[in-house]
Amino acid sequence: MAISITERWAALPPGAQAALHEQWLGLAAGGLPCGAAITTAAGEVVARGRNYSYDAPGELATRQQYPLQHNRLAHAEMNALALLTTETEHNALTLWATQNPCAMCAAAIAFTDIGKVVYLADDPSDDSSLEMRLGRRDGIAYQAFGDPFWWAVSNLLFLYMPTALHGVHSSLIRMNTARYPALVQLTLQLAQGKAFDEPAQADASLPEALQPFAAELEAAAAAVPQE
Repeated sequence: MAISITERWAALPPGAQAALHEQWLGLAAGGLPCGAAITTAAGEVVARGRNYSYDAPGELATRQQYPLQHNRLAHAEMNALALLTTETEHNALTLWATQNPCAMCAAAIAFTDIGKVVYLADDPSDDSSLEMRLGRRDGIAYQAFGDPFWWAVSNLLFLYMPTALHGVHSSLIRMNTARYPALVQLTLQLAQGKAFDEPAQADASLPEALQPFAAELEAAAAAVPQE
């Protein structure tokens, strides 16, 4: 019996839901799917962001929602952080990210003194050593979310657009074939079949788009390496 993605989704903390929703919006826009959200201690979402580096600049309302657009700084975490005012008590907040923040975003997180970071998956584009990744945290508390299913979902979405564009020749696919073979095979299957294109353009929710592939995602999750 296929698992219910809707039930899994409902069990997620609000920060994780918001970050994944932003990642899904990034895929629908044809950009690099990566999302972030910032929550209070009570779990209230106070800021959201997605990677906007590869999208054309949007209308004014969109520019207010995503302060950084169409440049190399426009990562998900940077867009979420940019929505916090100077007076905000940053160290009381938690930043949720779909991927382990890159060096640039980690530096911004440390500079703004965010209290905690929770990430759903590692970054498939980051091949730096564990020592380097730990060093960039600069005293900020980082926590892996630790759910293999959402790890698989998040990295599937991250890899989907590059794979749809370049197939097996995608540098990200080549980089991760040996690391995550089950995930790469599923990504190739879904991207080449354009499995998410129609749901994304029809404004389907992420759980709705994922449900037909619940069994395949469960299998990919079972092969997720433990940190």
